[in-house]
Amino acid sequence: MFAAVHLGVTVGLVYWQEAPFWDYIPIVPTTQRTVPHEVTTQLGEEDSNAEDRTPPNPCETANVSDRPTSSQEKIAAIDNLPVALITGWHLPCSEPSRLDRKIQSWYGFTQEAEQVTGRFIAISALVLWFIVGGFPMVRRKHRRWYTEPGIFMTLCTLVAMLLLGIAWSISRIPNSLAPPVADAVTQFAALPMLFVAAGWVWWVGLFFYTRSKALRRRLLRRAMAAE
Repeated sequence: MFAAVHLGVTVGLVYWQEAPFWDYIPIVPTTQRTVPHEVTTQLGEEDSNAEDRTPPNPCETANVSDRPTSSQEKIAAIDNLPVALITGWHLPCSEPSRLDRKIQSWYGFTQEAEQVTGRFIAISALVLWFIVGGFPMVRRKHRRWYTEPGIFMTLCTLVAMLLLGIAWSISRIPNSLAPPVADAVTQFAALPMLFVAAGWVWWVGLFFYTRSKALRRRLLRRAMAAE
């Protein structure tokens, strides 16, 4: 159940954050991506060697590289925090992460690379939350919704998604007050993810505690058997 819920959340948010930049991503490789704002040539600037140069990266030309991280991107990354820390995560049309550089070394900076990256993130989220849901950290007799990190983090993530849905609905209202209110709700939607981040620390702590406790119990049995 955990795996299905968080897979749906991750796929939905990755698609949501990727869609506005899709037209800026080339079908075939152009220039090698470097850091934001290292544009090969500025639009409208005369250059005698312009014909000999590789066409500039469309994302850099569109000036979308230097941008704040959206609430959707924050929610997706924190929801899968271990994957984000290991891979560096993925922000479309931004400075390449470790994962981006690896995949782009095979496919270049193309739509195909973005699709492969999205599939990798989706599979990683599925495996991660299968592990979290399949191996609960709290014994059944002591388990409550607020004591099991997986349940707690899932509820917080669903609250964040609900707030995003409310913000999107408000933005559809034809009123001058709707856009600023929708933006405020969207920013607020990332707040429950602070509890998810704390939940991951909680889960890791419980993981090492339960594993060390099981190891001590096993060593004690061996010592008693040896006697």
